[in-house]
Amino acid sequence: MYLHYDISHVIYWILFKIFFSFRTIGWRNVPKKGAVILASNHASYLDPPLIGNGTLRRLNYVAKEELFNRPWKRFILTLWGGIPINRDKFDKASLKRIMECIKAGKALVIFPEGTRGPDGELLPAKPGTGMLVSMAKCPVVPVYVKGSYRSLGKVHRKLHLFVQITVIYGKPMEFPEVEGEQSRDRYQRITDEIMAAIADLKREHA
Repeated sequence: MYLHYDISHVIYWILFKIFFSFRTIGWRNVPKKGAVILASNHASYLDPPLIGNGTLRRLNYVAKEELFNRPWKRFILTLWGGIPINRDKFDKASLKRIMECIKAGKALVIFPEGTRGPDGELLPAKPGTGMLVSMAKCPVVPVYVKGSYRSLGKVHRKLHLFVQITVIYGKPMEFPEVEGEQSRDRYQRITDEIMAAIADLKREHA
């Protein structure tokens, strides 16, 4: 069932090593089993496979539904664990699939910024991430992808090779409920704490 994932994982790892001097830091911070959310900055179309190649876990990915606009793209992205989501309105069907993934004890990658940043700097994130984390009730691993914006990013749109890229995985975070805290306040606080943890990784490995 997962043979295609494992084969592509090996192929991508070799290519990333050759063309991007790919390396990882803190990959052991990703729990070996059980539900977990990996929350990462987003600067390139390469980010999902880069994050996946830094860990031994098979990952699922939340991606904007526009990427699934053609049958062949939908087939490949779904095969690799992609879950489409509408970024502009509440998407009940996608949320159901995400929660099914979490309840099954799988690992899920989300991008709180919602879009690619142009220059490696972090963008503001909305409370939707906090809502998802609050519902999932599982650990969150902050992730910082360094250098990917220089290849297949918003400014560097072409596949530029020989760019050094590093994926850094932070310590898992937990978000217990705070008595008296309103839902929206809680969602935004969770989102802000996750983005702060990603920013810490960025500063630490600048």
